[in-house]
Amino acid sequence: MKASKIIAVAVAALVIGGCAAFILWPSEDRGWYAWDPTVGEVEYAKISATPRIIETIEQMYKIAYGADVPAPKAGSRISFDPIAGKTADGIWIKSSGTGPGIPDTTLYFTDDMTSKMKIISYGLGFTDSYVQMLGDDVWKTVVAAGNSTWNAYPNNGMSWNATLAAEMTLSTVNLISFLESKADADSTYCLVVWGYMLNYAAVDAALAGYPNVKLLCVDYYKAIGSLNYLLSVVDALGWLVGKSTEQNHAAIDFQERIGAIDHALSSKTGPSVYMELPSGTSPGSNTLTQLCFDLLRLKNINTTSGTNLFGDANVVATGPEIILFDVRDTRTMDQKMRVLT
Repeated sequence: MKASKIIAVAVAALVIGGCAAFILWPSEDRGWYAWDPTVGEVEYAKISATPRIIETIEQMYKIAYGADVPAPKAGSRISFDPIAGKTADGIWIKSSGTGPGIPDTTLYFTDDMTSKMKIISYGLGFTDSYVQMLGDDVWKTVVAAGNSTWNAYPNNGMSWNATLAAEMTLSTVNLISFLESKADADSTYCLVVWGYMLNYAAVDAALAGYPNVKLLCVDYYKAIGSLNYLLSVVDALGWLVGKSTEQNHAAIDFQERIGAIDHALSSKTGPSVYMELPSGTSPGSNTLTQLCFDLLRLKNINTTSGTNLFGDANVVATGPEIILFDVRDTRTMDQKMRVLT
């Protein structure tokens, strides 16, 4: 990296959506390199409420601290408050979703039910969790899914072999049609919903005539606001398919890797950070990206809620010590770093 120095500030014009926008700009054609930040690329697509998130957290760790990720140690797992557990003859799982009218409730499954469990997965995050915990065997369990899963896993082996369409407003017509033509009476089906659900009451009513189908909702807002809850969701999905955290290597590895990073940074105050996506937007608070930053003790300069346009002038004024981009961003690094040519 080039040595840091005091820089002059000039005015530059950008054309955004057909309109000229004037911003403060570092001089010398160096763009955001002018204050010598550390620049890196991470796999943003893996920042989801699933075990995949740890891979991007570790990428961020290496960039932010210039060191290898601390090795996980047996027994050093980060703790969480479970939303699932064992009963005398099976398991319990708390259901608490995001959307109008979704109640907090507890579902119970006997050992016989879980041994014959089939998953209908509305939400890519859920399917990703199954894949991470079970590998390719997930397709023996997931019989059907919504659009996001089909888009991410087009060559899946789901036995119903068709998408159930969009997730936010679940099509009860599609769902009942599949249950009538594909479901068998000997299996237990769990319709798992991750994300914002607009028509819970209609779906719940449509399932009233199907005693072997359970509706499990997971609170999206809690999942993006708490690493503890994210861990509890991953744990619960393992229980659902007979893979408890105490018995599942992938889930244990996930916890221990997070625990190792948390322990290594327990006394640190990390540098400031800015992340920009290919769309030009930036994840702020109340996002899963913020969860990554919190674990890594990184100070996000974008303190606004959600993912939004933060503004070049704000980046220049703040001068973050670390700037992150998505590996899928097709812009050249000079374009991303606003180098004037």
